[in-house]
Amino acid sequence: MINVKWFGHSMWKIWDENVSIITDPFSDIGYPMPENETADIVLTSHDHFDHNNIQLIKGNPQVVNTEGKFEISGIKIETFPVWHDETRGSERGSNLLMKFNISGKTFLHCGDLGHICTAEMIGKLGKIDVLFITVGGFYTIDAKTAKAIVEMINPVIVFPMHFKTPVLDFPIATIEEYLKLTDDNKQISANEIKLTDKDFTKSQTIILDYK
Repeated sequence: MINVKWFGHSMWKIWDENVSIITDPFSDIGYPMPENETADIVLTSHDHFDHNNIQLIKGNPQVVNTEGKFEISGIKIETFPVWHDETRGSERGSNLLMKFNISGKTFLHCGDLGHICTAEMIGKLGKIDVLFITVGGFYTIDAKTAKAIVEMINPVIVFPMHFKTPVLDFPIATIEEYLKLTDDNKQISANEIKLTDKDFTKSQTIILDYK
């Protein structure tokens, strides 16, 4: 069983009975600030305030925020350099795609991906079971581009992220723009889900609540 929790924006916690991972911890951007949240590993895709608040996480976690291959607490991690915009970083800098394996499943967190992925990059990523992808546009790829990337990667489970919510004062689109493009949606009125083998038997888009 794999647990997935959404704190809002691009911050997630993924854990099983052996290890816990937190991605892109935010500063105060409107979402409830987690208190006493711990992790073994923290992954940050880029050095912007809404993605790099490493100090928020307790438990002396190991931090990965650079390109490369890593193995921490038995977890294999690989990060891939991409851009935060469509002009090779001239507007918003660089970004990392962050791939890791937990409980036999391969996860990919796209951070603030700002452009369509090349076929070469898709090939490097390999098989992905669970994809966390930004869909809000303006600072990153929009819903239409996200959908195209989902079709290229072809994961089993998609978790949309980085979209407008009532507490977030960013000029980005709501989740509805992405949902218009999909027909396999499962909306859950909770911020956490337990993934079992049954969840991996068919493709689905899962939308969690940050509350």
